[in-house]
Amino acid sequence: MAIPAIVWGIIEVVAAAVTAYEMYDLGKTLYEDVEKYSRNLEQAKAELRKQIESIKKEIGQNIDEKMERGFLAALTEQDKGQQSENTRQAKGRGAGAPEIIAAIKQPIPFRQVISMVCAKADKTPAIGLRRKKGVTIKDLPKAKQKVLMELLALSAEELAGISDIDQFIVVRLKQLVANFIFEFIDEVLGWKSPLKAEVCFGPSAKFDDPKLAGATRLLRTGSTLNPFYPAPYRQRGSCSADLAIPDYRKQPLKKDNLFAIIEIKFPGDRIKADQFENYGRLADTAAKIKTDAASLVRTNGQKGVGTGCRVALFRYPEDVAVDQKPADEPKRSKKKTK
Repeated sequence: MAIPAIVWGIIEVVAAAVTAYEMYDLGKTLYEDVEKYSRNLEQAKAELRKQIESIKKEIGQNIDEKMERGFLAALTEQDKGQQSENTRQAKGRGAGAPEIIAAIKQPIPFRQVISMVCAKADKTPAIGLRRKKGVTIKDLPKAKQKVLMELLALSAEELAGISDIDQFIVVRLKQLVANFIFEFIDEVLGWKSPLKAEVCFGPSAKFDDPKLAGATRLLRTGSTLNPFYPAPYRQRGSCSADLAIPDYRKQPLKKDNLFAIIEIKFPGDRIKADQFENYGRLADTAAKIKTDAASLVRTNGQKGVGTGCRVALFRYPEDVAVDQKPADEPKRSKKKTK
């Protein structure tokens, strides 16, 4: 099956988003230039909008639910050819618990897109916002502590309890930049991207559907520096997936419209089995809802629809896409980037 136009469109949008982030000048340190953060975020966003105006039409084509689910199923099958040896055999970081091994091996659509975003986040200038060498958190003025806590979504007590604060800051900022890029893409596509960042479900008893700020836009309740934290649901037992893919991107992302949830882990981030056990319970809850809706279960004859959702772990860089192109892939014109 040839790669559908929507996939090429998303890949080009990500390339544009990466180019926009290359314009970022977030300053050398948290102490001197953090006030530039919000201003430059808006500049990058404006540049991204300019670059993808023509691509929006391609992605906004009229694709119905049945066709989109078919695309997702086909892309998931193709992903087996994009998985690295580490991914196929679940080798390396985190492998151990059965839930984690299954999540590493899980085929997913858009592996190439996720790889591109993570590669940019891994090299982002945002990492320059780390504290100066030899300065501890308690040495910072109150205002600077507040900025750092907003960026990392932590309280002063939580910050004080972290043994390797430098590594922790790096991991959190990489994840934050990845979130911002995925959110950029969603915004410029009219909140109808097939890739949703930081999708928060309510406590595990019911896994309440994500709260919305529009028809398909996720509600954000954080600050300007970090809109993703605190999450809309804060009760014990709630869960936030780094990335989620809806069955149909033109409908609200809910348990009955959930194709996959993907946890992204940069080097230095912890991989815990209980997190994936919680995702498994969410998938089971979604499966029951989908099973009760017989029309959804029978769509395309895909048995996977009745499984609730796929639960995947994407470790960067271990699980990046292998650079393989199908023989029937149409050639695309190369776009000039800075």
